[in-house]
Amino acid sequence: MKSILKIFLVTTLIGFTSCSEDELRTADTLQQKDAIESVNDPYLLASIIKKTTLFYQKRSFDNRKLPAAVQHMESNYQSGDNFYDGFRLATTDMYDAMEILKMIDGSITLAQTRGSKTHQGIFKVFRVMLFSFMTDFYGDVYYSEALKAREGILYPKYDKEQDIYNGLLAELDEASALISGGTEEISTPYDLMFAGDKVKWQKFANSVKLRLLMRASGKITDVGAKIAAISGNVLSEATENASIGYIGTVGDAGDTPGNAWTGGTVNWGSVDEFNKRRPCKTLVDKLADLSDPRAAIWFAPVERPWTSDKSLDGVTFATTDPNGYTYSSTWEYIDRKKPEIAEYATKDILIDSNKVYVGFIAGMQADWKNGNGHYNTAAGGVVGNFKVSKFSTLFRQNAHPLLKAQIMNSDEVQFLLAEAAAKGLITGSADTYYRKGITNSLLRWGVPQASVTKYLAQSNIALPTDKAGQLAKIADQKWISLFLVSTEAYLDLRRTKLPNIFSNGRLGTYTFPLRFRYPGNELGQNRDAYDLGVSTLSPAVDDQFSKIWLLQ
Repeated sequence: MKSILKIFLVTTLIGFTSCSEDELRTADTLQQKDAIESVNDPYLLASIIKKTTLFYQKRSFDNRKLPAAVQHMESNYQSGDNFYDGFRLATTDMYDAMEILKMIDGSITLAQTRGSKTHQGIFKVFRVMLFSFMTDFYGDVYYSEALKAREGILYPKYDKEQDIYNGLLAELDEASALISGGTEEISTPYDLMFAGDKVKWQKFANSVKLRLLMRASGKITDVGAKIAAISGNVLSEATENASIGYIGTVGDAGDTPGNAWTGGTVNWGSVDEFNKRRPCKTLVDKLADLSDPRAAIWFAPVERPWTSDKSLDGVTFATTDPNGYTYSSTWEYIDRKKPEIAEYATKDILIDSNKVYVGFIAGMQADWKNGNGHYNTAAGGVVGNFKVSKFSTLFRQNAHPLLKAQIMNSDEVQFLLAEAAAKGLITGSADTYYRKGITNSLLRWGVPQASVTKYLAQSNIALPTDKAGQLAKIADQKWISLFLVSTEAYLDLRRTKLPNIFSNGRLGTYTFPLRFRYPGNELGQNRDAYDLGVSTLSPAVDDQFSKIWLLQ
């Protein structure tokens, strides 16, 4: 998709690392000329959908920081992400979000001029999504004065997170009213997400509101009534997901990962980058405990499983997963008396004998030589740890019906309603919402209905009768379903502290991070706003452990 707009510049100071304030002001002013070209709303909609979904997907697979923090993925080679090291550094994710918000705000203005209410409403939903990302990860950020450089506000203030949340919820109400009140059609070919279905856009707006209401539920007195008012009109079916597929080709300039799935051969010609990402033992073991059919879809069998039965040494077996990808593995006898093996046995690394799927231990140094007993490094290659499962061949494709750039899925929505019901915030059956969430997630990953029914019939899937037990079960299944939706998986784990995985593996001595640090440019170029933003943190320090308003 070609770049189709010249859009408003953000009032933040992206890309200028050494300019004085006067130079920066001049640069911002010059770059505001020719702000918007006359293009149609359908083009704008397609571009905003694509850019926003790729923004979220980049943080769910390309970048390993969040997937590792929630123990869905571990780094197999040269990375501190396995123990939260990336959170120590100032991040520019806020600026990445603002780049898309420039286009969104320009699009809203254009849609207002044309009287396109439906498109205004849809654009506002994406506006809320990205401002929510900023405040959820950083705390106080610019909001009311953001994107107003053309009005002379080059150094915007930071709004308090509480005020931002009030504003975002109000914007979602406006968006819903605009979508329902609009009369123009939504172009099916350019609506990459819902193919022109206005009802689904209305459901998406309400679902985003539900997510924010639950995230701030401890701060809102009438949250139950607000949730009840929209609970009947949210994303509910397995096919109702805010996501887009890939076409498997090279993207346009500036697109990352573009039109092809990141892990595929178009973006990663060498398999090494793909092999650096391994499923975490926490996720692998959870799916094994539940006999979860998603394991065979997500993971490849280890290339050389272990066994204590010497008679099986060298026996090769083949497996074919539900997507038709075939793997060959060879059983290997582990003689712990051998010096080269005994060394690793004493380190409690040889811990997953006789398993077809094996995960990389949470919190382990990203050293492929030690990950779960990979003692024979010469046979493994640079990132060839054959003792730990790789992600399945599915994730090496450039495009596939199961590969999506995802913002929000209906299973997440149903788990949110299950949690609200379990807490007594709304009426209705927590079990019904919970089972609907599981069903939608399994169907979304291509699991046949018969297998879904069998999975739900297991005793270890049933919700217990006590509130704490229900919330733990709901959180377990929601955490699984949020695989490759890492922004939400992280924020939900931070909010609920469930599932309790914080001391898994080698993470016992590490503290779970609570936020992103502000971009370094803010400290030098928007210092007054930055200082006020830091002052509301608890403690008032710009690091990854300070609590934002939502957590205080």
